[in-house]
Amino acid sequence: MSRSTSAEASVEPPAVPPVGGYEGWWNATPASGSSAGLPQETVAINTRTTMVVDAFSRRINDAGRPTLITDVPYTVVPDPTWPADSVVIIDTATNRVIEHFRVDPNGDPLR
Repeated sequence: MSRSTSAEASVEPPAVPPVGGYEGWWNATPASGSSAGLPQETVAINTRTTMVVDAFSRRINDAGRPTLITDVPYTVVPDPTWPADSVVIIDTATNRVIEHFRVDPNGDPLR
């Protein structure tokens, strides 16, 4: 018979990112079907951790499958101008922040 120690019993599971990732104008599909002027590929970076927490590729999306973070190779270069406690959305073609929003410690957007 095995026993769990109090240390084992108090271990909490890691924070889980939002189901399905972040959604916004940058990864929307316009009703017209034209993505002209919209980014083709983006990454979402949590400014607390400077880790990529979501990614979007229009090419992969158009092929009918969701984009995995590993589908969009991106090297994060932290920028001191990024807002604290936020997620920044970066257009990988220009390396520019195109959107940002505050998040709680679990990565959930604050409204």
